[in-house]
Amino acid sequence: MTKEHPWWGNLGGPIQRGIVTYSTSPYEQRAFAGVWRHGIFNVYRRTAAQAPYVGIPIVIGVLIYHFEKKRHDFLNSKAEKLTRIDKNEKFSDLM
Repeated sequence: MTKEHPWWGNLGGPIQRGIVTYSTSPYEQRAFAGVWRHGIFNVYRRTAAQAPYVGIPIVIGVLIYHFEKKRHDFLNSKAEKLTRIDKNEKFSDLM
């Protein structure tokens, strides 16, 4: 490196004192230790524990959507218009 661009550790500033450096133990750095042994079963256990809280509202939402879609399709169909005509004729027959 040139003098115009010194390396980060040698910038030419005052000597720093009292700096403590910490490092992590190699045993604590093993973030994925036991992922294949315990991780798959842990994911299943956690998912199964949350299923009632998430699954029931999803099922209710899907049922409401399915029912309303069928109702919407019926209300915009020819069959619905014919039922309205039949009801009006029956209502007029009563008078």
